[in-house]
Amino acid sequence: MTTTIVMMLTAYLLGSIPTAYLFGRFGKNIDIRNEGSGNIGGMNIYKTAGLLPGILTVLIDVGKGALAVFIALSFSGNPAVVFLCGFLVIAGHNYSLFMKFRGGKGLATALGVFIILSPFSIIFAILFAVTLTLFLKDANTAFGSATLSIPLILWLQYSEWEWVVFGLAVALIIIIKHIPDYRAYARGRRKLI
Repeated sequence: MTTTIVMMLTAYLLGSIPTAYLFGRFGKNIDIRNEGSGNIGGMNIYKTAGLLPGILTVLIDVGKGALAVFIALSFSGNPAVVFLCGFLVIAGHNYSLFMKFRGGKGLATALGVFIILSPFSIIFAILFAVTLTLFLKDANTAFGSATLSIPLILWLQYSEWEWVVFGLAVALIIIIKHIPDYRAYARGRRKLI
């Protein structure tokens, strides 16, 4: 029980590391929360601080998700614990303890989670997101919406309700953070971060 709690806390705290904020603060002497969209994520740091900080932010955020799940798999054979740690690392990224519960949108961290748990599903989710991008002409709206495909992809791949529940939880926490994008898209703004 103690090990499970430690893994869960570790996952959330890993997710909470505000990569974009740190690159902005120490690399460019800016507060990413007051720049661009104010989002504490890879796209905003790319647009406000440059290509290298953007790439490094995404890579580290992917790594956070992958590491949290790898730790959970290493210390627990219980799928529920692994799924919970996967969810918590994304929740930590989206609602960082160190940023007064502000954060990014969770896509890169979720990518890291699925690279470890279900790399096959990533291919289909990305294909769906790219297709939506071509149709909607807005990557933020498309990639946020594409997370709705995750539960279906996981069901088709594993046919187990635990995977579907996990997929729904991940999709929900990402979609909630994309609500401003959906509203902006509905108003005709297509370049929101």
